[in-house]
Amino acid sequence: MAKINAPLRNNMGDRRSRISDRKRKMKGDPITGKLKQTNAPTSISGKRKRKLFKKWRKGQKEALQKGLVTMEGIEMAVTNTEGASHKADKVPTKFQLKKSAKLRLKKHKGKGKGIVQTSAPFVDAMAE
Repeated sequence: MAKINAPLRNNMGDRRSRISDRKRKMKGDPITGKLKQTNAPTSISGKRKRKLFKKWRKGQKEALQKGLVTMEGIEMAVTNTEGASHKADKVPTKFQLKKSAKLRLKKHKGKGKGIVQTSAPFVDAMAE
């Protein structure tokens, strides 16, 4: 940048530092003032979710067979399912699913069905 823009550059640096200080005061650690590094939410596919749920159910079944879970716990689980709905027991979790492939399939669904295919295959004129 040219010398003309030097004051502008200094103002931008001051502004950036003021914004970061404000963020540290509001969202940072009260003692150190450091901002926490948050991980981005990971998306989980439906296939992976089913696989994990299947593995969890298998573990529960094995625990029942080995006797790790007491019969009292099973009786309580049975009474809970009879008395209340499953929706009350479940904790709402939000999974980000990959939608681009689904949307692409949905968009092109039914296209190309009206095209009539020729019964005779294409024959090259030079080959005859």
